[in-house]
Parts: sequence; C-alpha cells; structure tokens
Amino acid sequence: MNRSDTTLGRAAFRGWGRSTVVGLLLCGVLAAPVQAFQWPSRAPKPESPQWSYTGEQGPAHWGDLSPELATCKEGKEQSPIDIRYAQRRDYEPLLFQYRSDSLSVTNEGRGLRVDAGPGSFLIVDGHEYALQQYHFHTPGEHLVQGARADMELHLVHRDAQGQVAVVAVLMQAGRRVNSTLKRIAEALPPVPGETFYGRQVATNPLFLLPHERSYFAYRGSLTTPPCSEGVTWFVLAEPVEVEGALVARFRQLMGANARPVQPDNARPVRLFARR
Repeated sequence: MNRSDTTLGRAAFRGWGRSTVVGLLLCGVLAAPVQAFQWPSRAPKPESPQWSYTGEQGPAHWGDLSPELATCKEGKEQSPIDIRYAQRRDYEPLLFQYRSDSLSVTNEGRGLRVDAGPGSFLIVDGHEYALQQYHFHTPGEHLVQGARADMELHLVHRDAQGQVAVVAVLMQAGRRVNSTLKRIAEALPPVPGETFYGRQVATNPLFLLPHERSYFAYRGSLTTPPCSEGVTWFVLAEPVEVEGALVARFRQLMGANARPVQPDNARPVRLFARR
C-alpha cells in the first residue's frame, strides 16, 4: 500500500459518535471471482481438531493443529484486519430485510450464537443473502485506525450458491439501553452446550444495527477455524453504544474470543460513505 495516499482520520474510537470517521482511500478494487466456500459444521465431529483462544491450541497455532486448518496460517486473505486505508466509492446501501423471530441462543463454549429463522435477508446491489445466524466476540476483532471496540457482532449470511457475507457491528460499552441486546443477554445459557429457546421471546437483529450505515467492504475469511476464505465482509463504520453491564455479561460467559488481526497483504478496502 502507498502510505502517502490520503488516509482515514485518526480520531480515537471513543471519539466516534454520529460523526463517523470517514476518509479517502487507496487505489485498488476487490478481486473478482469468489472461491468455493467451505462452510464449517456447527457441531464439530469427534475427530475434528480442538482449538481455543489461549495456549497451545490458540490462534497462533490453529494452522498447525490439523491439515484441515492449514488455511489459518497459509491463507492470504485472512480476517480480521486493522482498517487503516480505504478507497472511497459512491454509496451503495446495504438493505436489511430482517424479521422478528423466536429467540434461540446457544452457548458454544467459545462463543454465543443466535440462530436465525427463515425469512431474513441482506440485499447487496440486488444480490440476496439469507441470514443464517449471528454471534458475538469480546473484545472486538476488527480494528479501525488501530482502535478496538469493546464487543463485535457478526451477522452471517449465505446466498443460494453458498457464498458467505458477514456484517460486522462494532459495539462500544456505555450507558445507552439496547432492549434487543438486553433480551438476548437475559437468556444466555450459562453452561457450554446448552441452548435457550423462547417461543414467546421475540428478537430482531435489525435493532442491533447503528442508524448510520456507512461501511467498509473487503474480501476475507472466517475468523474461526477452518478460517475459510472467500468471505465478503461489510464492517459498519459507526459503532453502536450499548450498556457496559451487558458487554460484561457476554465477556463473562465467552471469555476473550477475538482472533488477533491478520496481515492485510495489500488487499483493497472500499469505503461506502453516505456523506
């Protein structure tokens, strides 16, 4: 990357509010064809390699645990990244057609996952991706100008061809009440392997998104093994303020489950800013 090009502003993360950090970017375009995507099984087979976020099975060793995880160390388009440079493009809105659904949240031990029922979609330039599930990371995984959020939400989508698009929402601990996140936090199963299903508890992830929908887009990977590449990432530029106590509750149950940032390898990042 040519570091002499105009970069994003260096405002600290907690200085962000309604005035989103928006800057001018590097030259370059996203590479075109998307490779065949390997979708990981939600329930690992007994023979699947065990991994964690610490120790000898931590992120630095994922690629050595098994040949099937080799992409974690050999891949050239790994996620997350530190977003420091971007190429500004004309704004193309992300259309979120999410519906309310009964809450189904599972404690996976390494994270907390909410399953999405049928009927919720992300539409990008006319292309439709169905929402599969969403989950959380503490602290945040993506950085913007070196600043890390307190928590990060990943909304995972898949299209009819199996290609994956993930929307990342950066969450900042504060005082603002988010009733949807609070409803999820109150239902979190405390024991790994347990699932809470509340037929009468409705949630809609639309209310976890910021009002300002400017975003960064780049090609990357899953941030957990097998670290499959070919993922289209949309990182919303405006963080969402949520109650600090809720962030603490998620952290208590998940522990620290953020993969360290990966080399960007001169991948282009595009910024779609509304203003």
